[in-house]
Amino acid sequence: MHKLQRQLQTDHFHLQRLLNYLSHEINCYDFDSERAADLTVILSALDYVNVYPDKWHHPAEDIIFGRLIRKKVKESDLIQALKDEHQAIAQETHKIHELFKSVAGDCIVPANELLATTRHFISLQRQHIEKESEYIYPLMDTALSDEDWHAIEKEITLQSDPLFDAASKKEYDHLYRYILDLEKSKNN
Repeated sequence: MHKLQRQLQTDHFHLQRLLNYLSHEINCYDFDSERAADLTVILSALDYVNVYPDKWHHPAEDIIFGRLIRKKVKESDLIQALKDEHQAIAQETHKIHELFKSVAGDCIVPANELLATTRHFISLQRQHIEKESEYIYPLMDTALSDEDWHAIEKEITLQSDPLFDAASKKEYDHLYRYILDLEKSKNN
């Protein structure tokens, strides 16, 4: 497996973790929740999605996906649909981030709107990751040659994950600690 593909798969694992804990926080907006949501965690999570997956991960995949489409693989229609989803996901990220910035600015946003919008976003992300992982990532192993990966490397530079990479966590330290604490409490 090529190092870029490995990084993208690691990103999927990390994003799934983040979505689990974003979902945990969003459930606090449910009418029967016994605790208040941590708005700082939610805003950090949405900022992270906007900064890393939407600005590096998806554009990197788009380059790889474009190469697969040019090879005329039978999954080309699905690959194009996934590329299109990258744009839809970025728009949803922006929409939900704006909603929560409004909440942080003391604007009234109905809880049912926050719940519905965020749950849709999380569902869209999870379905997208599942399709890529099941159908496209295995295809990368068989359809892309070393020569293809070498050409891709000229267009994509590996980037450190600002949340999960130990060397670059400072900006998202609060979010990272939140995730670790929740994981620890679920394991006890």
